Amino acid sequence: MRGVTSKETHFHVTITSPQFASKPQPARHRMVYALLKEEMAREGGIHALQLTTRTPEEEERIAARQQEQTQ
Repeated sequence: MRGVTSKETHFHVTITSPQFASKPQPARHRMVYALLKEEMAREGGIHALQLTTRTPEEEERIAARQQEQTQ
């Protein structure tokens, strides 16, 4: 966020990663928060972060369900 002129501090992020396999949601979120620790602590940095964390397999199941619903 350094050098960004936007005042936005609230974000919704969807992350798909095989690193999330066999980890519960809280553990997945801790992984992401650990990566963003400095940015979240910084004045004017990320204030609120809504996370959706999925494995590639979960993403595929969701996409298949959505495709079934549209048919």
